[in-house]
Amino acid sequence: MGRPAWQIKIITLFWPGRNFLARMVGWPILGRWMRLTFKGDRATFIPVQVDVEKPVSVALPGRIVEQLIQESSFRFLLRECMCRSLEPCQYYPQNIGCLFLGEGAKEIESSLGREATVEEALTHHRKALALGLIPMVGNLRWDSLWLGVRKANPLLTICHCCDCCCYFKLYRFLPQEAAGGLQKLEGLEIRVTDEKCDGCGICLDRCFIKAMTLQGGKAVPGEECRGCGRCAVICPKQAIKIFLPSTESLTNYLRRVQGG
Repeated sequence: MGRPAWQIKIITLFWPGRNFLARMVGWPILGRWMRLTFKGDRATFIPVQVDVEKPVSVALPGRIVEQLIQESSFRFLLRECMCRSLEPCQYYPQNIGCLFLGEGAKEIESSLGREATVEEALTHHRKALALGLIPMVGNLRWDSLWLGVRKANPLLTICHCCDCCCYFKLYRFLPQEAAGGLQKLEGLEIRVTDEKCDGCGICLDRCFIKAMTLQGGKAVPGEECRGCGRCAVICPKQAIKIFLPSTESLTNYLRRVQGG
């Protein structure tokens, strides 16, 4: 069995201090222990507004995520999103919680949510996308810790992130060696059309990792970009585009994380 609800409530008391705790990872002695919290993380965002440069006979990212849901042996829906419920979020509903897949999801405390059928999980996922939320797919050490899932049982997270409450905002404060668990999808490119970009700065404000800057009055994505694609979604001038050479890197990534 997973961690009981009362223990999870105690753990969430540390939520307001999460950014300070993230900075502690860089401390000489205590940081060595704190880094274990992130050891083994393997996650990436699956941007919803993507142009595939070789679209012949390939599925778009959203369809591949749906296939992941369909092929899973078990699906568990959290009753509410921990991040949005603890903030609390002013823009997105709290009841769009994480979707957990795999044998490890069977251990999650039943009071936190419920088992979902394939159709229920797909409906949940599509509702989140329709609201403008960005899916993140991966194996996260933190999820296994707070839910009390044993390492032997693979647990795959599909988290529908918002830029205002996302847990991954604390990655801004982590040292590089600890922040490597959240990577931009291999081959993914963020391109800004200079002729369209007027330097309004909206993408800078909405970038959860603060990777976007203005140079010469134009938006420029930096090396810290994790490829969530939110900048492309919210750009009023449609000056930002997300490109993948093909979906091969995405299918390879999902194959790896499915293995736990």
